[in-house]
Amino acid sequence: KAPISGGRPTGAGKTSGSLVRWLLLGFLVLSVSGPFVMHSKSVIITDDHFINEAPRVSTPVARTLEQSSDAPTERIRKPKSAILTEPPAAATVVSTTPPKTVEQDNDADKDSDDSDEAATPPQKVEQNDVGKDSDESDEGQKANADAKDQESKDDESGDKDDEEDSNPTKDATDALIATSKAGAVWQNDHDMVHIIYSRFMQHQPNLVKLGLARLELFKTFCFPSISQQTNQQFLWLIRTDPELHPTLKDGLIDALQGMPNVAVIGSNEVKKGSVDRGWRSENATGDITEESLFYGSMELIQSYHEAVDQRTLLETNLDADDGLGLTFVERAQNLTFARFQELAASKQTTNLAFDRKDAWINLCVGRHLEWQFYAPWDKTTTKGSLHVGSTHICVTPGLSWATQPHARARFVKQHHLVKKNTPACDDPKQAKAPFLGCWVEIPVPGDDVMAIRARTPTSTGMNRVVMSESEWTPEEEATDRESWPLLDPSFAIPQPLVETSHKYLSDHLQDLVEENLKGQCTKDHSCSEGIKKKLKALFFQGGKWQNKHDLVHVVHTFHPFSALAASKYFSFEAMESQTTYEFLWIIYVKDASSNYVYRNQMTKRPEKSGLDVLVVQTDGPVSSTVDFRSPEAISIFSNHTLLYGEMSLLESFHQAAQTRTVLETQLGANEAITKTFVADLQNETAKRWQDDANNDKSWYYHCTSEYYEWRPFNPANMEEESETGFWNMVTPPKVEKCVERPGTTRIVGPKATLPSAYDALELEPCSPDEERTGCFVDTGKPDGARAMIPGLVKDKNPLKLSPRGLSLLVANQKNLREDVTAAFNVYMDKPRVRAIRDKMKKHETDTIPEPIGQQPADSSSPLESTRNLETSIAPARSNLTVTTALDTWKNDYDIVHILYSRFMQHQPNLLELGKARLELFKTFCLPTISHQTNPQFLWIIRTDPELNPILKDGLLESLQGMENVAVIGSNEVRKGSVDNGFRNKKAIADITPESIFYGNLDLVLSFQEATAGRIVLETNLDADDGLGLTFMETTQSLAKTTFEKIPSKDGWFNFCVGRHLEWQYFAPWDKNTDKGSFELGRTHICVTPGLSWATQPNAVPHFTVMHHMIKKTTPACMESNKPYLGCWMEIPAPRPQDPMAIRARTPTSTGMNGVKVTHEGGWGPRAKALDDESWPLLEPDLAISEALVKSSHKYLKDHLSLLVAENLKGQCTEDHSCGEGIKKKLKSLFFEKGSWINKHDLVHVLHMEVPEKLNLSKLFVGWEPVESQTTYEFLWILYVDPHIDRDSMNSLMKRLRKSPTNVVAFQTDQAPTTSFRDAETLTSLPTRRLLFGEMSLVQSYHEASQNRTLLETSLRANEAITKTFVGDIQNKTFDQLGQFGSSDWYYQCVSLYLEWRHETPRGVPPAHGFASIAKRPSEHCTDRPGTTLITMPEAKIPDGWTKEDSKPCGNEPRTGCYTQSGERNGARALLPGIVDVPIAYQGQGGLERVTQDQPNLREDLHENFAVERYSLREMVKTLNGID
Repeated sequence: KAPISGGRPTGAGKTSGSLVRWLLLGFLVLSVSGPFVMHSKSVIITDDHFINEAPRVSTPVARTLEQSSDAPTERIRKPKSAILTEPPAAATVVSTTPPKTVEQDNDADKDSDDSDEAATPPQKVEQNDVGKDSDESDEGQKANADAKDQESKDDESGDKDDEEDSNPTKDATDALIATSKAGAVWQNDHDMVHIIYSRFMQHQPNLVKLGLARLELFKTFCFPSISQQTNQQFLWLIRTDPELHPTLKDGLIDALQGMPNVAVIGSNEVKKGSVDRGWRSENATGDITEESLFYGSMELIQSYHEAVDQRTLLETNLDADDGLGLTFVERAQNLTFARFQELAASKQTTNLAFDRKDAWINLCVGRHLEWQFYAPWDKTTTKGSLHVGSTHICVTPGLSWATQPHARARFVKQHHLVKKNTPACDDPKQAKAPFLGCWVEIPVPGDDVMAIRARTPTSTGMNRVVMSESEWTPEEEATDRESWPLLDPSFAIPQPLVETSHKYLSDHLQDLVEENLKGQCTKDHSCSEGIKKKLKALFFQGGKWQNKHDLVHVVHTFHPFSALAASKYFSFEAMESQTTYEFLWIIYVKDASSNYVYRNQMTKRPEKSGLDVLVVQTDGPVSSTVDFRSPEAISIFSNHTLLYGEMSLLESFHQAAQTRTVLETQLGANEAITKTFVADLQNETAKRWQDDANNDKSWYYHCTSEYYEWRPFNPANMEEESETGFWNMVTPPKVEKCVERPGTTRIVGPKATLPSAYDALELEPCSPDEERTGCFVDTGKPDGARAMIPGLVKDKNPLKLSPRGLSLLVANQKNLREDVTAAFNVYMDKPRVRAIRDKMKKHETDTIPEPIGQQPADSSSPLESTRNLETSIAPARSNLTVTTALDTWKNDYDIVHILYSRFMQHQPNLLELGKARLELFKTFCLPTISHQTNPQFLWIIRTDPELNPILKDGLLESLQGMENVAVIGSNEVRKGSVDNGFRNKKAIADITPESIFYGNLDLVLSFQEATAGRIVLETNLDADDGLGLTFMETTQSLAKTTFEKIPSKDGWFNFCVGRHLEWQYFAPWDKNTDKGSFELGRTHICVTPGLSWATQPNAVPHFTVMHHMIKKTTPACMESNKPYLGCWMEIPAPRPQDPMAIRARTPTSTGMNGVKVTHEGGWGPRAKALDDESWPLLEPDLAISEALVKSSHKYLKDHLSLLVAENLKGQCTEDHSCGEGIKKKLKSLFFEKGSWINKHDLVHVLHMEVPEKLNLSKLFVGWEPVESQTTYEFLWILYVDPHIDRDSMNSLMKRLRKSPTNVVAFQTDQAPTTSFRDAETLTSLPTRRLLFGEMSLVQSYHEASQNRTLLETSLRANEAITKTFVGDIQNKTFDQLGQFGSSDWYYQCVSLYLEWRHETPRGVPPAHGFASIAKRPSEHCTDRPGTTLITMPEAKIPDGWTKEDSKPCGNEPRTGCYTQSGERNGARALLPGIVDVPIAYQGQGGLERVTQDQPNLREDLHENFAVERYSLREMVKTLNGID
């Protein structure tokens, strides 16, 4: 069972054919009459033939092929029987036409991708080109295939007779599989390879009911549209779970009977054309074996994989419940062929080798249909409804990836971002790099459609699934009527088949929805509560009482205004996550008639909940002693205003309660119950009543034994805030009664009578032997949770913790948070905690505050209504919010000028970093803008919607008095370079009454409206930079005069700042500086402060998006042959020495580019003179006082460690960098090199040997992992072989000079064999052998080790440790110190480690080498990478001891033994002549598994060891040179 390997079909790629092709293509290019014009008859050259195509008009080739007779102009239907009865053997005939390839289109599960809640990251597959020639003839291949099939049958016959006898469906299945495995080979008229990928029930093999429904949809929508494609030259790969239930497996294979170009694979892998070279990869067929091939021809698959070498590849995605237009394959292949031919024809040179065949594009479906199970306009529909799908994204059905042989494709992986993040291929700005990462839409004639998507309750993500109660328009109903006639001619889908599928779904709706719920949390599927809620709503028909146990369950919640924030995250989350919705939830609120915000929130959330909910106004909670079934209960509601819900719902439950057992649960707004609480309690109650009919007269309380408490503050210090709050488990004391706990439920039998008055607090525990009447029972488990909000709930159980107890509580927070999230769906992150604290600060008592706004009056104008709303609720957002007098656009130059800034986006809770950035904003940014000589512009500052209140208030306070500024709570990024800038309505789509923190919405709207017919000028300014005071005046005046020269009003260009200053926190000439230093910024690029985009009304701009590429890729306006149509102009300064911008370059910067991180560094007199000349310019040119700069410098100095630590935290947040180089630069700021330091009072030394034969200039294994450690509190000693070559030595010194660590290097044959603590070790390292570093550093660590625990880690230069290795082992050692004696010593070694070599076991040098997990039973633990000797202060190691003498540690004192880390935290590069251990795998299968796992192993090296892929590539190249 050999794996599918390289090779090409016989006759493909002949040398003579290739030579003829090149010569003839040369002649063809010489005959071209113009840049994109060909003669009337074009010739397509293949290896063996000329194919004369139909005459073409003189237009670009792509347009010719798309619109000419090559593209089908009418739907050509092949009869289904013709396709399915066609003898499979026919596929083995080798065509006399050249081999053909099929493009491949691939995507993961549509619903998972579409749903934000269910986004599933694609698996990565590394691929390498395959280029082996096949010597076998076609007849030989067929003979081999027949022999393999017979051998396989013979093997199985002896072992599985019994199994076959017991499985009546197996004979039929085997017959189908045998039929499908008839020999066949790839062929394609366009000489391309086309693969279609589908997935079916992966990771869900035994959800039979759901699978049958999905199989029904597959047979209705997917299979007909593919089996009857007008072009069958493709391979369809369907992957399904290897353990798929036989019923589903047989059904799937039966549906495919007779289709020769399809294969069903038992595999849970996800293959895509968007990652790692798709089908070209060696691993593309790694999961396809004789065992995994359920249906199809292995020979056909192999021929498709071999054919891809040197050919165009097309890969297409198709979910198993979607379909494609019958001409899709033909159109996609024609379009790909045409576009790539156009690219070749456009090369105006006789040297055809210039065509590198490296193009790569996406193909997207345009107009398509969505079939919905429901029809909102017809509740009794028997066929569902059809809708036109959205085309603003590339939808998953038909999404294709086309690549030429040498393409280095970097496809956008998420389908919904393709059109957003890549340009259209027809976009003029693509002319410089055509077809290198763009998208093109597959053409559709007239009003035809190219795909259909089934949107049903079987969907995983439930995205865009129409519900029965969804809103609809008459236009949608008309579209539905017009679409049904398209199904049969466009997709080969007859309407009766759709009606059959609809009936099947209707008949099995509840079963399949329940299984869809079960499958939500399986691997590669969403586990979102939002999706579960949508699914549960399908089979829960609310509006009246219903209960499968014949019980009546009511949950009562009193909701004061001050509980708004807490209820959002506690009671609402918990109730909406219940596994059953068969209960009535009644929420009691205080009089909200005068509080619009309160009333609005208390009705909006229930409306979306899917539950049976009533919201009632009342002066206080209803007495818990009142029986819900009593007339008094119903009369209470009739006397109050019902804010949400229907009285009929209340009456339905009340009537049902008269003859049934009633459960009444009391739940505070700040409380939660587990997700299974309602279902568990109902199940338990039903079972109790079923077991004993005498319970009808019982009544008792059911309460939690324990519950969780959450506090927003440190329980030991109420003044100290916590980012996520504090959780603790409460075992109720005697002072707290059962009925006072969260989720307490009273259970009353149908014949029970409650006393007219009783005190629930006085009830006693129920006796096991007596009838439960007026008593309580414990659940025996922690079913409740409560938020301890001061002023909302009285803290009867104040935490009284010792320092040790508090320490344990803090250490256990992560586990507690995870437990609560899993059980309650309650998770308290930073934004939620902050929201609760905000409410606490505003409403410290349980009282209704004064009205904060009135409900907006009705208005015929939606815009006017929005403005009224904004004005009315503005005071509720912040007492700093202002309504300015300036409310309309005005400009003397008739220009609309927008200034964009961003502040702490995606980093709302990095408080220390935010304070520092706010300080820089007030020093450098704000003064320069507030003092502009021309204030006729609008400054829009976007910040995180959940910005910490301290930062938010500080920002708004600093802007007080400015009328032309708006602060928006939004993480959107707006620029003038994309999407037509501020002219686009989307530019202010995120600016709403709720999101505007400061400013006037009318003013923003007026600026937007003013863009029509006017010049628009948009400027960028980071929040820590500033602009010259004449900037606005200069740019507006210059834009006005420049555009007056263009009467067509279609001009567009960039403004760039020229001379500008950069303020650095450090000063190289003054280590004690109190104000930093100035230097001139570079002008070879357009810097970000002041970068502007100017456009006229009729402009169609194609701005260069990346600022540093503008001057490189666009001409200066004075040099352009098309002036002011895509050029750049420098903004002139008033005087040559005046700066037009200033940049703050400090440790608060995100990218740290150009930021000095030390006082060290070369400088000359001119640099110092420039600094002296710059300070006097600050105030007159920028309105920045030197005193303010000094104040900011002092603030940064006083808080440097804190803000740098937070900058490190913020590096990997959204829209921010995550580079190890930046992190390294930041860590060096707060790590003081030069002497021993350790927060755990440990001494840690890393010993690294550097052997002679290493080429250090290309060895990246050892260096990056050490320099990427999360802590630098260690000494790194390198022992360099004296015979190392000069180049390696120079490379080593250069690297060490830049290292942020405490590092020294000695020239010596070997590392010392004695402990670093011994005096002998220091003697063996004399100063004369010191290559790099200071001897005082070594002495500092040596002295510190005399009376401290010492850790010595051994590494070679070809070995690596994980980025957290040092931090983890130091933390672990510190935590265990109390367990050791003062003389203990032992080794800690890694349990597993990665091995890497520059070639595969077969001797093939892959691009990134070959990684594997080392499994060497004979290898001593201490011989592994990163082995660490740990010695206590008084430990003595015997003379002559070697680490190989150590044995595993037991319970005795740790003396000369070893322990294992339990983790895979080491790696080793096996290098020729240094470490070259043979690879040992467990048979061929073991090697195949390791080969398939290469992408994951390389990702491990990258993510955990900081070894980049390019580093691996460089090492492979270097080591091949060694060989």
